[in-house]
Amino acid sequence: MTTQLRKPVTRRTEDTIRDGSKRRRMVVTLYPNSTIGIRPERTRREELIPLETVWWHALKARVTAEREAKRKNRKK
Repeated sequence: MTTQLRKPVTRRTEDTIRDGSKRRRMVVTLYPNSTIGIRPERTRREELIPLETVWWHALKARVTAEREAKRKNRKK
């Protein structure tokens, strides 16, 4: 059973990304309105993306990877 999201929850990732010339951890915020905020640590500019869009891109990536694997198996 999961907990209902009633207020924003913010977490910092362990992995880093390249932000200009610096390596920074990412800060991810889950908002109750089904939005995810992502920003490099120690910055103010947050990029917001609807959860539905994240889900759609994840599905597309999985299907594309499965099709590619299937195509490679046929060539063998």
